[in-house]
Amino acid sequence: MDIERIVTAVKQRLTLMPNLKTTITGLDDEVLTIFAKDAITQALSEGFTEANIEMGATYLTAHFCNVVSATNTNVSKQQASVLSIEYFDRAGVDDYLLEYQRLQRALKKNVVQFL
Repeated sequence: MDIERIVTAVKQRLTLMPNLKTTITGLDDEVLTIFAKDAITQALSEGFTEANIEMGATYLTAHFCNVVSATNTNVSKQQASVLSIEYFDRAGVDDYLLEYQRLQRALKKNVVQFL
């Protein structure tokens, strides 16, 4: 398995996600490479194979980028006349991690597909 080819493919897929563009451009290429390698390692250990590793690793890398840049889209705000509270919905889990987990569950059915 050519890890460097997979890292390049994961980074290319990240650029295709419009909601992640600002986050990605704010991170150094070395950081993206490290996150991609970490995501590949984790996805492989969780059952992804060479045939579907790019898909899983991309969503996991996107999650890592979201966490480190603190640009989570799941921030909710409640406002009263004298008080304002901001908090994370879904315990801070973003859509990228949810998609990775959905793909991981699909592995158990021997089918990895997009919705």
